[in-house]
Amino acid sequence: MADLSQQLSAWSKAVASMDMTTSSEQMLNMIAALKVPGVNMDALVASQRDNLEALNAANQAALEGMKAVGEWQAKLLQETMRELTAAIGKLSQSGSPQQLLAAESDLAKKAFATAVGQMQELTQIVIQANQQASAAIAKRIPESLGEIKDVLKLPEASGKT
Repeated sequence: MADLSQQLSAWSKAVASMDMTTSSEQMLNMIAALKVPGVNMDALVASQRDNLEALNAANQAALEGMKAVGEWQAKLLQETMRELTAAIGKLSQSGSPQQLLAAESDLAKKAFATAVGQMQELTQIVIQANQQASAAIAKRIPESLGEIKDVLKLPEASGKT
């Protein structure tokens, strides 16, 4: 089980180390060098940089969520194996068929309650990761839409009605 945890940790470090900033900056620098009539390239680049930062924050939150789910699954597997080993030991000690049936019934009831609790815990982990990932994007969209006027060099609206 420690091997699975180590593999998960190594994978998450590898994914987290991917530096999208460098390639994004190179792309933005190329865009900034373009001269397009009627478009404020500096404003466009600044807006896109902010968009990329929001996307990066959302990706980081999603990665953290995936990592949390993976760690939770590894923990769950360890707990399940311990409980299964203990349950098999108890069942082998049961005497009469009635005692065995009672022990199996009790074991099934506990397993069901544990499964429901674990599903609720997993649901909370996924909800939190999704909220964090979408929050960065949801915050950025209105800001980005507000920047369109600056990018297109639109004149300010006059007081005429």
